Amino acid sequence: MPLDDEGLPSDERASLLALEPGDEDGWHRLVRGYRLAGLLLSAHRMGLLRAMADGAVHTSDELAGQLLADPKLLIDICRALRATGLIAHTDAGWQLSEAGIRLATDHAAGLEFEAMAEDYVRWGELDRHARLLWRDGRTEPTTHDDDRVGDNEQAARRYAHRMSNRRRLQAARLVEHVRPTRPLTILDAWGGDGYVARQISRAWPGATCTVLEVPTMAQVAREACAGHPRIAVVEGDLLPGDPSAALGGESVDVVVLSHVLQSLPIGRRRDLSTQIAHVLAPGGCLLSSEFVLRWDDRDSLDVLLWTVARTSANWQGEPLRANEQDMLLRGNGLAAVASWWVTQSTRAVLGVRPAAGVEPALLVRTDR
Repeated sequence: MPLDDEGLPSDERASLLALEPGDEDGWHRLVRGYRLAGLLLSAHRMGLLRAMADGAVHTSDELAGQLLADPKLLIDICRALRATGLIAHTDAGWQLSEAGIRLATDHAAGLEFEAMAEDYVRWGELDRHARLLWRDGRTEPTTHDDDRVGDNEQAARRYAHRMSNRRRLQAARLVEHVRPTRPLTILDAWGGDGYVARQISRAWPGATCTVLEVPTMAQVAREACAGHPRIAVVEGDLLPGDPSAALGGESVDVVVLSHVLQSLPIGRRRDLSTQIAHVLAPGGCLLSSEFVLRWDDRDSLDVLLWTVARTSANWQGEPLRANEQDMLLRGNGLAAVASWWVTQSTRAVLGVRPAAGVEPALLVRTDR
């Protein structure tokens, strides 16, 4: 049974989201979920969860003074959080439950809360952005982490850690679907903090990986990959210019692209695919995994929402389509070997640079 990005069966995902006009319970769940997300986000932004992370009992007045918050509203927030099971109340005051402590001390959850804070701005004014874009083709300057990773190390760190946490399962599925035919040199292009490279290092003992990233993200990747001696991190870019320059003039057996093409305008996708074809050694492979639109009623809601968010930030690109993903291979002399859905939203393709008498560097596994 196919799974979505969170590991849920796709038919279960569809049943959770299918709302009929007369489905009062369904609409109530939707509204309640929206308000619950707002409650958790506000508790995070005001520092309530962090202030109580020690597990001790805190009075309302103590919390209000520490957080510079209105005592009455703070009590209402704590009562609502008690209904979720995150906070408990005693005669002495409020304290986090065991589940609340786990949430407050979970680094990955904190990163998701930060992402929610950015989404709150983007989605809260989505209709205004739409009118501005229609009227004069402009929108407010964006301040989201995925737009600042090239010049802000803290934004790069938050973004990379969040993506690594979200896509670890995807990386494992991507790598386990193929097998190397020999010891490989691998380029993880724009690899974030190297989450795919780390998965490859664990799964393929004979592989050496190079993570290529812009300087701010490269520093994050060096820290994340410090315990993996077969992973090197270099600063550089495949666009513009000669891609082999970033690799010291060397070719590689495999280039990995994980959620890279989807974010580029169409022209830059073509340029990048051309550059990759030049980097590959004979028999070398491109392994790419991207958000892809099918343009039918089976499209993933995650991809559709991602596309809306990108457009609202004045993105000058188009969503990547499945047929375009295949054509990018063929248009640059790569033979399309295989394609498969890693999740409901993410499609992988395997392309090879054909060479007489040379076995492809990667083959699709048949023993799964």
